[in-house]
Amino acid sequence: MSGPDGSTQSRFRLPGLKGRGCAWAADLVLPVGAPSIARGAVLTAGGRVAALGPAGALLPRVPADARLDFGRAILIPGLVDAHTHLELAALRLPPAPMADWIASLVRETRAWSSSLFLASAKVGAAGTLAAGVTCVGDVTASGESPAAIADAGLRGVAFHEVLGLEGDRAGEILARRLAVLERSHAYRGALPGQPGAGLSPHAPYTASPELYRAVLHACRERGLPAATHLAESPEEARFLREGGGDFARMHRELGSPAELFRAPGCSPVEHLDRAGALEGLRLAVHCNQTGPADWERLRRAGVWVCLCPGSARFFGHPLADAAGMRRAGLNLCLGTDSRASHSSFSLLAEAAALGAARPGLGAEELLRLCTLGGAEALGLAGEGVGQLRAEGAADFAVVEPPAGVPLAAEALFHPESRIICAVTGGEARFAA
Repeated sequence: MSGPDGSTQSRFRLPGLKGRGCAWAADLVLPVGAPSIARGAVLTAGGRVAALGPAGALLPRVPADARLDFGRAILIPGLVDAHTHLELAALRLPPAPMADWIASLVRETRAWSSSLFLASAKVGAAGTLAAGVTCVGDVTASGESPAAIADAGLRGVAFHEVLGLEGDRAGEILARRLAVLERSHAYRGALPGQPGAGLSPHAPYTASPELYRAVLHACRERGLPAATHLAESPEEARFLREGGGDFARMHRELGSPAELFRAPGCSPVEHLDRAGALEGLRLAVHCNQTGPADWERLRRAGVWVCLCPGSARFFGHPLADAAGMRRAGLNLCLGTDSRASHSSFSLLAEAAALGAARPGLGAEELLRLCTLGGAEALGLAGEGVGQLRAEGAADFAVVEPPAGVPLAAEALFHPESRIICAVTGGEARFAA
């Protein structure tokens, strides 16, 4: 991490020189998808993993000044936060019923300039790196976060959010959003690390079925992934079943055309399925208010589910049954949501909370949800994101457990373990 004078503030001498082969060693390396390596090392060159194996064999392959040995620490793939709102990182809202919280968030951010969204996204990107996250699935309403993601050296997908209950204006609403997406990503050549683009119809209570279908059609035409918030709260489930209630009041307070909404009388998942708006979704976020019938619909449609335990705790929502979802054959990943609804950027803390709530999930499975699961959900696993393997992305994090805690996967989720380094493309982006 750079200090005010541009120097690196760290107890380590970091070798991360562009284009130079470097070796990074730790007493335990957990590659994910391959056996652990005691006293292991990762050799990086040209932004990729050149080799992975015993430190004794790899360290001598590079000059002494291109080696870094973290000693008693655990080196893991860079964490993948599959659902973030980086541009909300500077926003602090107190816990409240979800309808009231949404109204407060919209009133606050309506007055934000594009430069404030960008500055907030940069705060989010820095905090994300300090938490060992190297790849994000970010939802942007402003279109500013892709620049912050690229500037920080993060990988990921920026999902541009689309909202509107006016079904007869779905094409017009989408066209406006696509114009923002194209402007936001127009400088891909100028910023080589520009994240991939996607679209995100916000949720079934803010986007019409016509808008969902239009978004999914556009995604198929352009080869873009689609994500949505789904079945997050009891209020949402009630609004879909019965109409009225807190969410109807929220729409009226914000001036949105609530009178256009017709409660379908079913669960949010079934609503999208009936509307032909489930097939083609890549990622459904939250899914707390779901059961076996919904899980089967999601599984059949090939939708990944991203759980956000900290956000559920913030709102007091019941947390999704992750173990039941896994037994039903659903693919899962994890996200931190936003600092507006969560106090931390830590994905490892999210995994620890999920493990405490669902004891059937072991440490290795939790680590996979934080890494390869997220990479697969975002369509980036083919680039070697989310695991350490030869020719894969040279993205990783180093975790230092407290003294006396054995070096094992379980130590990653100890409340006193801390991230001491985060590397993307073979370059150190954060160091404690």
